[in-house]
Amino acid sequence: MNNAVKALTTEFLNNVSQAPTCPDDNEKIIVLPKYWNWLSNLKRLWDRREVCSGCGWDGNPARLLRVPTPQDQRNIIFSRPSSSQCICCKIINRLVQLQPNLDPDRWTVSLWINQDKPCVILEDSWLEEDQVEWNLFLANTQQRDLSGIPKGFLVSGNTASEAACEWAKQQLSACCQNHQHCPTGSNSFLPTRLIYIAGTNDEIRLVDSSRLPSNSRYVALSHCWGTRIPKCLTTRNNFLDQLENIPWSTIPKSFQEAILFARKLGIDYLWIDSICIIQRDPEDWLREAGRMFPVYRNAFLTLAASHAEDSSKGLFSILDPAVQLQLGVIRHGTEEYQLYAQQSFPEVTNLYLNHRSEPLFKRGWTFQERLVSPRILYFTKHELIWECYSTSICECGFHRDGPYNPTSLKMLHVNTLVNDPSFLQQSPEHYSKYMRKAIGFAKKSNFSKVDTEKTWRRIVQFYSDMQLTNQTDRLLAIGATAEQTQAIRKNKAYLAGLWYESLELDLLWARKRKPKAQQRSERYIAPTWSWASISGPVAYDLLSPLKAHVQVLGTSCEYIDGNQFGQAAGGQLVLRGESVPCTLCKPSEDSPEDYRILHSELTVELEVSIDCEPSPQEGEQSAVVMLRIADTCEFPAPVSLILKEEKVVDGQVVYTRLGLASPPGVKINEEDKRRKLADWFDRHSETRTCIII
Repeated sequence: MNNAVKALTTEFLNNVSQAPTCPDDNEKIIVLPKYWNWLSNLKRLWDRREVCSGCGWDGNPARLLRVPTPQDQRNIIFSRPSSSQCICCKIINRLVQLQPNLDPDRWTVSLWINQDKPCVILEDSWLEEDQVEWNLFLANTQQRDLSGIPKGFLVSGNTASEAACEWAKQQLSACCQNHQHCPTGSNSFLPTRLIYIAGTNDEIRLVDSSRLPSNSRYVALSHCWGTRIPKCLTTRNNFLDQLENIPWSTIPKSFQEAILFARKLGIDYLWIDSICIIQRDPEDWLREAGRMFPVYRNAFLTLAASHAEDSSKGLFSILDPAVQLQLGVIRHGTEEYQLYAQQSFPEVTNLYLNHRSEPLFKRGWTFQERLVSPRILYFTKHELIWECYSTSICECGFHRDGPYNPTSLKMLHVNTLVNDPSFLQQSPEHYSKYMRKAIGFAKKSNFSKVDTEKTWRRIVQFYSDMQLTNQTDRLLAIGATAEQTQAIRKNKAYLAGLWYESLELDLLWARKRKPKAQQRSERYIAPTWSWASISGPVAYDLLSPLKAHVQVLGTSCEYIDGNQFGQAAGGQLVLRGESVPCTLCKPSEDSPEDYRILHSELTVELEVSIDCEPSPQEGEQSAVVMLRIADTCEFPAPVSLILKEEKVVDGQVVYTRLGLASPPGVKINEEDKRRKLADWFDRHSETRTCIII
């Protein structure tokens, strides 16, 4: 193409992509060129156009608000409003002008794509972490689409409003009518007690569910207890009074608003743990806490008070109007579209972001409530969010299941459990039968036993990072999820947070962060081989595929009330495998390693993770045994438990777990280290039977 043709092409593209002058002389109206939707067909020519000096847009409508190529990206777009006729500049200028506290000498504006949608980032250059992401969209209407500008949804702005309730009813209706994997609420199970809410506020009372029709529907509440104890707490002293009436004045704000919302849905009964379980009664609490799986699994809907750190803060929230702005009008021909900017709300169903989430998503007990509940409605600080076995969606429509969002752990968990639409419609006594029946269907859908095992370990990793007021609840607060999982595992033994059929690899957990200077809890929580025996997060970080290399001779677990998903009272493993006696040492503070395994013939450094401190103290040495549990498949090398002799019973040595010893990393240049480690283990190991408690 000669220079004259290039010049004409550039001039043509510049002219057709500029915003025509608004005849109304209204800066809130942005007029698009006549052939806007057609211009993206000239994609082979757009690289001829000179990009905008302000924003870098190349004029292609399909790439509006998107930096064309990685090479053209720049962090700073504007320092002051521009008078350019560039459509991209006009849109961003409107957003900048509506920021009353925006100092152009401090703040920068940049474009980026989030989940294939254009966003604008406003960032304070003085404070590195102070930035705001804005999603730009046209209010979702029946009008035709405009190239480059996605349609979006305005949130209600008040989760107590009729608009919010109507949105929730639409999701509930769609789930009940269209989702094959979600239950219809026809199960006959009812919790031991429920709260009657269908009357007036003066008629709230506790009821014995055995006197209710078996098809009664109830809503459950998931909430944070916090430090405030509600006055309406049920105890043995006020139990009979609660059956007569629960005074409205004693009911905290979150509970009151849950009652009001459930009434709007036409539900007569509500389940709240602090009212429906007799508190300070160890027998009733232990029995009812062990039934969390059927309670939440059979709830017609679970309401989640996500943003409230305790029950006094309320269920509902009002959105700050400054986070949802109308930028103006996009005019195309005779049609006008409302253009909005909305601050990006947190992805609450993305558990990888739980550290940035609201209070509910950091609590251990509520973790299983979210996983087990077939349908859950989150009342967040910004909006309502719906999550069920089949989908997740928020009011703003930006964070939902789809190719640009990670699948929620709830959906991932359920998908590995079942793909048979009939199992969820069955009564509880047939639940396990239908879950097991689904195995064949799941295999056809490429869900395997390995998927289930990996999902459980992922659940453990997320759950162990949650907060628990009482560490003795560490097993009990994940019991409902374990009970749900057991059905697909054909009733295989559940062993204090691990599974018999995948025991060898389930044992290979490691503390995620360095332990504080503490021993395991003085109160018994779990056997030392269980991740539940320590506080804080654990991880299954071994990236290389693993192959079991130990024989399981026996397992046993005892529980306080006989409930295998409840609190453990004891347990042991009997493992037989290759082992090497070694020394565990904590070097001086100048050493980069926290702990080291010492042996006269060992020439490589192992990656050592210790469960609890102090064990041993700095500079001390402790005799230990490395028991080979598995081998890495890539550059094979042993992965071992670090065991310490605890006592001798009837002439047999009994061990406790101290930690995990892993081979050096998986990089090719470390293959030689792994080979040396494997050779060392083979030369010095002996077969040993270990009883671990």
